[in-house]
Amino acid sequence: MGSRPLALLLAAQAALFAIGALAWLAFTRGLYANALLCVLAAAALAVALSQRLLSGRPLAARAALPSEAFAADLSRRRLQMLLDQTPSPILLRGQDDQVIAVNRAARQLFDTPYALSSAARRALTDGQPLRDLVTPVRWRDAAYAVSRAELVENGQAADLVVLTDISADVRAAEASALRDLLRVLNHELMNALTPVASMSRSALDLLRDGGDQATATAIKALERVVARTAGLQDFINAYRAMTRLPPPVRVLADLPTWFDVACESFEAQWRDKGVALERQTPPGIEVRLDEDQMWLAIGNLLNNAAQAALDRPAQRVRLSAERVGETLHLTVEDSGPGVAPDQADQVFLPFYTTKATGSGVGLSLARQIVQAHGGSLVLLPAEPGDPDRLGGARLRVSLAL
Repeated sequence: MGSRPLALLLAAQAALFAIGALAWLAFTRGLYANALLCVLAAAALAVALSQRLLSGRPLAARAALPSEAFAADLSRRRLQMLLDQTPSPILLRGQDDQVIAVNRAARQLFDTPYALSSAARRALTDGQPLRDLVTPVRWRDAAYAVSRAELVENGQAADLVVLTDISADVRAAEASALRDLLRVLNHELMNALTPVASMSRSALDLLRDGGDQATATAIKALERVVARTAGLQDFINAYRAMTRLPPPVRVLADLPTWFDVACESFEAQWRDKGVALERQTPPGIEVRLDEDQMWLAIGNLLNNAAQAALDRPAQRVRLSAERVGETLHLTVEDSGPGVAPDQADQVFLPFYTTKATGSGVGLSLARQIVQAHGGSLVLLPAEPGDPDRLGGARLRVSLAL
């Protein structure tokens, strides 16, 4: 130890002795507040002196320049404080495959001091990797939007997920959808039941009057009642199909192979009716989807397009696939009359249809399937003057890769 550090150490010891003497003097004279201040000053000096003795580093140097470890720890604490003030839960998947609750909001949401339990993780991800979470995520009667990022450090990757509470938006959308559904249900049921009731009363009156002619007329009325009842039953079965759609079981599928099956199914149904299918070669990639459900969704879009194309002389339907960044676009277009602007917002409503024999389920069911995959189904606006357009409706399915 050099002369300067030794002098500083001796001065500190002398100051400690002097403060102790002043504390005793103040206490004996009844100056308890002064005595307490002296005791606190002596304690602070004693702590500083002990740190000096343990570290072997001069006190002045320690006070002036914190160590690298201390600076790193301070930065970490500041970052953690900022994260804890964030209202959105943040999750992190580390190299040990644990899902870590990064901030206070995540720890409170999942009732854990650090990592999610196995049961909580299975309930949250449904057995899928954390990076495959799609919006919305349901947890304890709340809905969350998912924002993902990949962190790479020293060649090691980790998945970061931020959950944003969108429960209010989801509830508002569900209430709006329920109102629309009830309105359409009321319309369809009244359209079906009103003539059934009228024809049933007429048939009953005819049977009461008696006579061969009245009986024959009553039989025809009852036949129409049976036909309308069968149509109402089909409507109810379509409603049940929509409400009982299971969650998708997504697996990696080869896009060109999946694309070929969809086209073959369409051609087997519509080639003999004169509807030509134009297809564009899809990119050779793998996509994660429920193949059966997505075939059903695309099949509904293609069937709607074929039915619309029958209204025009050149009966054509086009199915194309393209990759734009990390998104796959599947587009179905027809040569039919298209969708009127005042109907564009209604075509996806359950049971809404512009066809005399339509059920109004195809587009709504297709959108439900696509949204369950975390994607979107939209009606693209008309683009007059585009020579590549077929002229009818054009619908696009967008799926994140």
